[in-house]
This record gives sequence, C-alpha cells and structure tokens, in this order.
Amino acid sequence: MLLLIAWAERTSDEGGRALGVTAGTVRSRLHRARTRIRAVLDPVLTRKEC
Repeated sequence: MLLLIAWAERTSDEGGRALGVTAGTVRSRLHRARTRIRAVLDPVLTRKEC
C-alpha cells in the first residue's frame, strides 16, 4: 500500500481501485503503516551517538 501510494505517486482513489478497496480504507491503512514505520525509525533517527 505504502509503495503504491508514495513511490508510485498514486492517489488514494487510484490505490483503492488497484487493490479493490475504498479510498478511505487506503488512507486508513496508510496511516497505520506510517505510524508503525515512525515507531521503528524514530528511536534510530533520534539516537545520540557518543
């Protein structure tokens, strides 16, 4: 989902049609994916090196 929308530069409507779901479902799934990615990357990106 994230690849389709972000890197393929598709809209939520286009992504939904490609996946057979509504645009609202696409936006919801994108939000969850971004939240999970942020949770994983934030500690790594904000870690202070000695």
